[in-house]
Amino acid sequence: SQTTGAETTGTQNAESQNAETQQAAKEPPTKSLEKIEPAEGISNETLTDEKLSAFVQALAAINAVGQHFVPKIEAETDGEKRAELMAHANDSIVNAIEVIADITPAEFKAIDIAAQQDEELNQRILDEIKVAAAEGKAAQEAAEEEAEAGEGTEDGAESEAPQTE
Repeated sequence: SQTTGAETTGTQNAESQNAETQQAAKEPPTKSLEKIEPAEGISNETLTDEKLSAFVQALAAINAVGQHFVPKIEAETDGEKRAELMAHANDSIVNAIEVIADITPAEFKAIDIAAQQDEELNQRILDEIKVAAAEGKAAQEAAEEEAEAGEGTEDGAESEAPQTE
């Protein structure tokens, strides 16, 4: 099954809550997927293609948040600061899900749980990830070709400036 990296362990969450309490004056983040009740009635049979696509978009957003926060969290040696970073990461994860159309954090959590229990649903998600990755790669290649085609289109500009590749 897929793990999103979105959930923290209980001890990390306890550290988070301590940091939140101590930093109350700064209004620390309070959102965490752990605190969200999963939506009911989501299964492989009830999950629409639109929700599945939104779930995969949310996974990508969570992955981006993780790439931003995980190195900082791992590098931090101060327990309080580390807990604060983890709280911000959890908050950012929920915010990332909330901005994606067609899915709520509760639905995301329910789909994640269902995928861990249903191999067919997990396979649908993996297939959608492959499609999204292929589309993303195609879009990136098209953008790179567009950028290359745009270079040196002014009369003789390419011959005047040496290429550094």
